[in-house]
This record gives sequence, C-alpha cells and structure tokens, in this order.
Amino acid sequence: MKGTDPKREDPDTRTNRQGFTLVEFLISFVLTTLLITGTAQLAIHALLVKRSADLNLTNSELVASKLEHLKSLSFESDEMKQGQYTETLTIEDTLEPWVREWRIQDISPSLKSIEIHCFSQNKPFKKIRLILLLSRELGF
Repeated sequence: MKGTDPKREDPDTRTNRQGFTLVEFLISFVLTTLLITGTAQLAIHALLVKRSADLNLTNSELVASKLEHLKSLSFESDEMKQGQYTETLTIEDTLEPWVREWRIQDISPSLKSIEIHCFSQNKPFKKIRLILLLSRELGF
C-alpha cells in the first residue's frame, strides 16, 4: 500500500522554490535602472527650470525696482536727464554680478521714454527689457 507522506511530493506537482532565475533578475534589474535613470533626469530638469525661473525673477525685480525709483522722481530731476546709464550690482543671495542699463530719451518737452535692460553677467542672453513712457501732464 502506498502511503502518502506529506514530506514527500510528487516531482510533477512540485514547484520551483529556489529563487529568481537569471532572466527574472535581469528584467528586474533593467526596469529598476530605467526607473532610477528617469527619476534622476526629472530631478536634473527640475533644478534647471528652477534656476532659469530664479534668473527671470531676479531680472524682473531689478528692472521693477529701477522703474519704480525713476517713476518716483520729478519730471525735471537731474536723474531724469536724457542719456545712457549703466550700473553693476551684486545681489547677496546669488553673488553674481548683474548689469542694469537704462536710456532716457526726451521725445517731446512733456514726454520721456525710459528703456531699462537687466541681465546677469554670467548669462547675458537672459535679458529683460522694459520701456516706460512718462508724461508731464499725466504725472506718470
């Protein structure tokens, strides 16, 4: 009589319990590598986009602050005389040299045009340009 021994299994119904095969390991390794590489690329791209946004924000703040300063002056002020002006700034957070240029033109006795440029000396191609027209009659 054949007894059924629970410790002994039929070789046909026995499953392979010895771990991963080489093919399974290679597939999981390739998938893990792709996921890590994709995540690293996304992180690098996010840092580059943040750096670009920070440059644009700093440029905008520098242009806006000069614009507000010039708007606060009287129309006949010495700082509002026609000419080309340049200043170099260093911002504490970035420690980069920034250039701010502005040109004032007298279009008519009661109208001035102010054109302001601002850029980082390290990235002169990322320039912001703003033009303001000031009217003596309107006061702005």
